[in-house]
Amino acid sequence: MADFALVHTQALILAGRNGTYKIGPDPGIKDQWQRFMGDFGKIDGQVGYKAYGVCHNFDGKGQMDYLCAVQVKDEGQVPGYLFTMTVPARKVAVFAHDGDVATISSTWDKIFSTWLPEANLKVAHGPQFEIYGDDFKDDQGRIEIHIPVD
Repeated sequence: MADFALVHTQALILAGRNGTYKIGPDPGIKDQWQRFMGDFGKIDGQVGYKAYGVCHNFDGKGQMDYLCAVQVKDEGQVPGYLFTMTVPARKVAVFAHDGDVATISSTWDKIFSTWLPEANLKVAHGPQFEIYGDDFKDDQGRIEIHIPVD
């Protein structure tokens, strides 16, 4: 079984660029990240320099929304062309992906097909996201994957 941590998180306000994609790897997500990086570090009220990749708004038909974002202090400071989302405080399982972001889909697959079932954890409703820290450079590094659980 994979190493993971169960944690209770604080609420987050996120702001960034949002798009709709098929669930799973989609080349449009990489393009969206490239557009978002022009905003990174320039959003009023941005908190720190972590980037968030948020999977949300699952339609049950194979589509989801994906948000490239940063944490902000207040939705009111965010320019109108950016999408904002509040993620409530909740219990999450935190998994790590180390290495190239191009292989992250295999980590996501293992989370849902093996690691969560082996731990007897059920996925709760709500956004699932990746956190890219300060050490993430040139598509390489540690990525935390946060999955809400009951």
